[in-house]
Amino acid sequence: MKRATTTLFNVVPSSTSRLFTSNQSFNFINHGVLSSSSSRTSIRSYSMINNNNNNSNNNNTQSITIDLNINRSSSRSVNRLLNSKSCKSSSLVIPCRFNTTSTPSAPKDQSIDDNDSNANSLPIHTESWVDKAPARLQPYLRLSRLDKPIGTLLLLYPCLWSTAIAATPGQLPNFTLMMMFGAGAFLMRSAGCVINDMVDYKFDRKVDRTKLRPIASNQVTHKEALALLAGQLAISFGLLLNFNVYTILLSLASVPIVIIYPFMKRYTYYPQFVLGCAFNWGALVGYSAVQGYCDWKICLPLYVAGISWTMVYDTIYAHMDKKDDLSIGVKSTALAFGEKSRLILTGFSVATIAALNLAGLAAGLPTVYFVGTTIGAAHLAWQIGSVDFSSPKSCMKFFISNRTFALIILVTIILARLIEDDEYTTAEYEFELGPIKLKYSNTFIPAIKGNDNNNNNIVNNI
Repeated sequence: MKRATTTLFNVVPSSTSRLFTSNQSFNFINHGVLSSSSSRTSIRSYSMINNNNNNSNNNNTQSITIDLNINRSSSRSVNRLLNSKSCKSSSLVIPCRFNTTSTPSAPKDQSIDDNDSNANSLPIHTESWVDKAPARLQPYLRLSRLDKPIGTLLLLYPCLWSTAIAATPGQLPNFTLMMMFGAGAFLMRSAGCVINDMVDYKFDRKVDRTKLRPIASNQVTHKEALALLAGQLAISFGLLLNFNVYTILLSLASVPIVIIYPFMKRYTYYPQFVLGCAFNWGALVGYSAVQGYCDWKICLPLYVAGISWTMVYDTIYAHMDKKDDLSIGVKSTALAFGEKSRLILTGFSVATIAALNLAGLAAGLPTVYFVGTTIGAAHLAWQIGSVDFSSPKSCMKFFISNRTFALIILVTIILARLIEDDEYTTAEYEFELGPIKLKYSNTFIPAIKGNDNNNNNIVNNI
């Protein structure tokens, strides 16, 4: 253990805390330099200094003298902070949160009002299982977003949709493939977050929601982040080699999109579209992993559905940062759509369901599939009708609720495939375009026993 020099911090309580009028036990979270768990164990002593002096211009500021007992890994972060340009002498203004063992006394006018605008803001730091991990690992776990699995799920579900829709009628989808896609989504989402944070660390420092990210807060250097990224990509590539050649090449084709995405917010108001192209690539890869090729009549509508869906959930997500984005010059669909967001996202929701239905028609799925997509449509309608675009808390709630929508569609596809005739199923559709009539049919015939090359033979007649 290393003992740090006693340092004076001018602490500005966050919106979720109250001013202290006497000594209290608390957790000191100092702008991301020390994690909450390491801070709990590293504070040796502290004393409160009354801020009611003639020189105090901010009644919401309290000064704390802290005597730190820190381990070797934490000392590096402390030294970086104390030597940074933002730290003048030994005094630093730090937004922080106090977790008290007893309710601190505070004047009534300083208490948190449920109607206050801050009640709708997101906390700077939220507790998670990562806080219980070794202090040395915590910055890398947060950099990989292991404490926020929603991104992995949103990346994974299009893969699972495609894998399920490619399954043999009357059978469950290939569980081994689904597990492999789960591992791949976890690794590639983490790698994408590392790339994003390496590119956007200067922007992240200016946004309340992101300023505690490990690179932005100097907990992880670019060199260390690059080493982590290399490891993630190496494991991902090793996993990819287990698929067929078509799927390997198709997967590698998505790499340029993944790389350019973090830069898009600098040049276009539609980075969410580029994210959709990258995040829903699994709608193509899942099918090819099962069949060895892409049936574009099925895969392309499924891919379009995923992109439209991403425009919905990531625009909701972007509304959380729109004020910061506007001030620092970052572009997003939240700023582009503005007051028309609800109307435009309704259009993208309709496009999502329409494209899913087209994929189902092309795959010859039975009626239960369209019942399921109708339930999914109702869920999207609930999201768009209920979200408060001016409230970050509301935006986060409905953004996360998209995991439910994705699950509805996945269960729908699996059930639709299971109840199909195990011998064959034929779907016929007629379209009239003026004097021209088109008749379209899809016949799915299960593979002959012992044939591992294809699960289905597809005969298309027009």
